[in-house]
Amino acid sequence: MGRFAALALAVVAAACSGTADAPAALTPTSPPTAAPTSAGPTLTAPSQATTTTASTTTAAPAPTTTVVTTTTTAAVPVPTTDDPPIHVLAPGTHHDDELVIHISFESEIDDLSSEDLEEIALEILNVPGGWNESGFVFVADPESQLRVVVAEGRRVDELCLPLDTGGKVSCQNGPVVALNADRWRDAFNGWTGSVDEYRHYLVTHEVGHLIGLRHPLDRCPTDDKVSAAMEPQTNNLKGCIGNGIPFEWELEWARNRPAVIGPTPDWDGPRPQWPTT
Repeated sequence: MGRFAALALAVVAAACSGTADAPAALTPTSPPTAAPTSAGPTLTAPSQATTTTASTTTAAPAPTTTVVTTTTTAAVPVPTTDDPPIHVLAPGTHHDDELVIHISFESEIDDLSSEDLEEIALEILNVPGGWNESGFVFVADPESQLRVVVAEGRRVDELCLPLDTGGKVSCQNGPVVALNADRWRDAFNGWTGSVDEYRHYLVTHEVGHLIGLRHPLDRCPTDDKVSAAMEPQTNNLKGCIGNGIPFEWELEWARNRPAVIGPTPDWDGPRPQWPTT
């Protein structure tokens, strides 16, 4: 599947696949743990989580700025250690290089079985060039607290609270990734690829939130206008081309540790900028 392969109504843009602009990124008191060697994004992170409600956002001040940049363009192998991978079945923060993310897959709609959802989603998540390039392996586990659910809009709205998905969009909310069935079936008017390509974006993007990735600060600023996988693309591409394959700089961003698994809507983790070169 190639790269040429949204108005979200979320309370915080970090947790859902909408197009609402998030507040400017805050700056950290200490740098994230990182292991990049190829040209990558600038990361900015807050000193504390931001507490968000439907009407107000209170953020702790952050006195310094951390820049994570490198100068070469060679592909970066996933870091390895002598320790075995850590198996993750619940929300938490992990500093390990390799994480096996256990997920249960549940379809609540008649035209998609849970077994088919599991097969499709795992193929997307473990495809070469996906988040597995950043040290994540995804496996099915019905006992896991981490869940991917496909459901009709009203049910997604319930699963996403306090996020506001308006019966139209999808979200990640703590341990739950809730995918809107209408979007799963038909994508949306204006999507530039096939429905299968939209599903690839949807799963990659929302599970990206599940492993602690937020929306970039910019929208496809390059000349070719291809969206980054973690840009909110549902409903409105804003002149960009739909895409669910992470760029190398997104994979490098995901290689940074710690990995926050299943963040809650008030978590205001680091947001990257597109590389300038």
